[in-house]
This record gives sequence, C-alpha cells and structure tokens, in this order.
Amino acid sequence: MTGRLSTKIAVITGAARGIGRATALRFAEEGADVALLDIACDIPGVPYAGAKATQLDNVRDEVEALGRKCMALVADITCTDQINEAISKVISEWGRIDILVCAAGIDSWGKAWELSDEQWQTMIDVNLTGVWKTARAASPAMIKQQSGAIVFIGSVLSHRANKEFAHYTAAKHGVLGVMRAFALELAPYGIRANSVDPTVVHTDMVMNQAYLDRLGGHNGTTLEEARAYYLKWNTLPIPWAEPVDVANAALFLASEEARAITGVALPVDLGALLK
Repeated sequence: MTGRLSTKIAVITGAARGIGRATALRFAEEGADVALLDIACDIPGVPYAGAKATQLDNVRDEVEALGRKCMALVADITCTDQINEAISKVISEWGRIDILVCAAGIDSWGKAWELSDEQWQTMIDVNLTGVWKTARAASPAMIKQQSGAIVFIGSVLSHRANKEFAHYTAAKHGVLGVMRAFALELAPYGIRANSVDPTVVHTDMVMNQAYLDRLGGHNGTTLEEARAYYLKWNTLPIPWAEPVDVANAALFLASEEARAITGVALPVDLGALLK
C-alpha cells in the first residue's frame, strides 16, 4: 500500500538523523509533506556529538527528492519561544498540521546516586519537558481543524528500569504518562496520541564510542561486543532495531489504518519486554 499519508502535513522533531530522519523519509514516501525540526548542535552534558545543520539540510534534500515539499527548521524543543515559532511557521506556510512525531531525544548515563544536576536536568528538559512543549505547541492547530495524530517516541524504558539510566528511565516513563494525557484530553477533538517504544536502535545516540565503551566496560569496545550484549537483552535473535523499524510503526500509528487506536504504547522491542 502506498500513499497512506497523501495530502498530510507532518512535523518531525529530531529529524536530522536517526529515528527522526527515517520517519521523515517514510512519511514522504507515503505522500506527506514534511517539516523537519532539529537543534542541530552539540548539547552540554551529552557525551556524544550532536546532529549538524548539514545533516538537517541533507534530509530536506532527500525528502524533496521523493517529490514532497519540505522545510528544515533549526529549533530547540526545550525553548518555548523557538518551538512555538517553528510550529507557527509551518501553519503559516502550509495551513495545517496533521501529524506530529516527537522523536527528538538525548542520552547519557551514570549511577543514580552519581548523576550530576546537569545530567538530570538536561535529560528531563529534552526527553520529557521538550516533548510536552512540542505537543502543546501543535495541539491548538489540530484542535482547530478537529483532526490530527501525535506519535511520541518512548522506549522500553518507559516500562522498565535499566542500570545507569535513572534519569532516562524517569523521562521516558513521563513520556508514557504525557502521551496518555494528550490522548485522553484531545480525543473529543478527533485527535489521536500514541507512542512507539523501541528497544536499542542503531543510531548515533547508542552507536557512538563513548556509549559502546560504557556498555563493554573498557575503552575500544567493538560493535561485535555490543552485538553479543544486545542479543541477550532482546528475545528475538536480532541485536538492535533499525531506525526504519521505528519509522514504520510511527507511520502506522499516524495513518488512517490506526484511526481506532489512541492512548496506546506500541513496543518495537524485539521482545525485550518479555524478559
């Protein structure tokens, strides 16, 4: 089936790479015009390189090569003025927002009692408060048009804990609650809200050397060592999901195929939650 998002306007945060990029491309393949949002810079307290403005521009070029309209906007989702301005620009130029995918997110790690104030606050600011601010900014337009779909990108850690990720776990548990609140409150306006909750995904967030070294417990941890670890973490004999796996789930939840679904957390977890 093709054209599942024909004539739709989609806004995707964290769109310069990873899950956000994959979602933008899948939505464009299915007929949506896409607004790409990303902070496109390094973030203090995050132990790996952030996305680049050039990557955001490249995704815009990829979407346009698929024959869809696209705008690339640099915006910090933790800044109310910036996210409101970005959403207003989309509405001003394209008239509506049919779909919002909140894919922007960060990672860091440390024992719960050793996390710094900066690590904790930055994690909550980006992975929870920024997600809420984004959904808050887009909701009035959807309410006005009496339709829309919001897809939050959660995590298996929306449902369980993991060592050295107290702040990430807290934020993603929060996203689950925020998603359900938006689903409940927006339903009378014909707006659905759901989440996709993946296991580890092959993105820059977890495939950088700093993360691999934390995982392996030594400098120079290889991808093969990480593969062996994650094969034990998941149930299916697959070490990690690919960004397109998450994008396909977001596509389903954003499409009319899921018109009867709201308030649902959809694991794309390779069976990790079975363990």
